[in-house]
Amino acid sequence: MNLRIEFSPEAANDIEEINKYLSAEFGVKTSTQNIKKVMKSIKSLGSLPLQGSGVWERYGIASDYRYIYANHNYVFYRVEKDSVKIIRILDARCDFINILFGIKTQTDDSYNDDL
Repeated sequence: MNLRIEFSPEAANDIEEINKYLSAEFGVKTSTQNIKKVMKSIKSLGSLPLQGSGVWERYGIASDYRYIYANHNYVFYRVEKDSVKIIRILDARCDFINILFGIKTQTDDSYNDDL
């Protein structure tokens, strides 16, 4: 059984922003290759929706979100009745717990220090 993949507006915007950033920094070819890798990982969720870890397991936050690591990004998603909803696609270096849940886990300088 293959579940349908749906993107939240935020996740669709995340893909656009990743594409813009990678194109500007590394060129269109590199951006295209990286986006294809992320999308391949996302597509695999249709047939293996429970492959990712639960946010509650790793971070102890009450949430039905799961996540996978895809080419330097965390893909946060929720398994729904007949679909997998992609919630956000966030750079692994950012404070994604703060972005998703408003729980600050990094200092303001820690993201910039990694760049």
